Amino acid sequence: MRIVPVVAALLAAMLFADVTLAQGGGGRGRGRPEEITNRVGVFFTTIAGPATDGDKVADLATVELARNAASAGQPVVLYLVDSGDDEDVRNQFERQLFGHDEVGIELLCFHCGRIDLAKETALQARYGKQAPLFVVFDGKGRPSELSMAGYKPAGSAFGKLLEKQAAGSVKPSLAAFAKNYGDLVRDLEQLLAKKKMAQQKQARAGGDAGKRAEADKDLAAVEAEEKKLLAKEKDLLGKVRLPERGDKAERLGAPSWGRGRDGGRNDPGRPKEGGDTPPAGKGGG
Repeated sequence: MRIVPVVAALLAAMLFADVTLAQGGGGRGRGRPEEITNRVGVFFTTIAGPATDGDKVADLATVELARNAASAGQPVVLYLVDSGDDEDVRNQFERQLFGHDEVGIELLCFHCGRIDLAKETALQARYGKQAPLFVVFDGKGRPSELSMAGYKPAGSAFGKLLEKQAAGSVKPSLAAFAKNYGDLVRDLEQLLAKKKMAQQKQARAGGDAGKRAEADKDLAAVEAEEKKLLAKEKDLLGKVRLPERGDKAERLGAPSWGRGRDGGRNDPGRPKEGGDTPPAGKGGG
């Protein structure tokens, strides 16, 4: 699957771009291209909880997101969390749990809804002691719960739960998809670093015709590789029914210095030639 070998020049380019390991996470951090974070980031849409009648709460399966997903035969993750809890603790928890590329890639296959218990009194009474709580529905609408009370991230248990609940609706398997797409995204990240290096070389060429021609040749070669890789991505994603990412989906678990002014929100859209937008299907919202 490795398309572009990791050579010394590429490593130098990545260092020049200040690509470092994200603190507490499993992906690269500062300076990481948006084309990559849009593919591997974790995105949730904040939704309302189920209907209530006094202290009675309807089943979580009745929320619109879960109902729509069940009718489409797709899995769902509901993330129940209290925004009234310590923000630093909550952010650190999300960075540790969601800061790995594999998690973001796996969640592409799920509808992802976040329910704020601080705004749901009856729901808070019922689920508050279990929060942060993940309720994962399979493609037939059957739920399974995982509590991380005390903001203790259980990444291994979460991954196993996602794989279990995706069985049957994600084929051949969630683990296989995550590996194949993860390899492809890493290849794309390397290509983007190589492309940036070629563009910088082109800019430095100035009026030197010889250097400019060499730089143009290098850039054209990289762009040809990129086009082939994006075609491969389109083929891979075409075999998996990924849920749409909603307009209000927000990235969770991003490094504090990598959230941007929009708090990690992403402008969803299907990819065009050149890979400037998130992947087809968009997932995770």
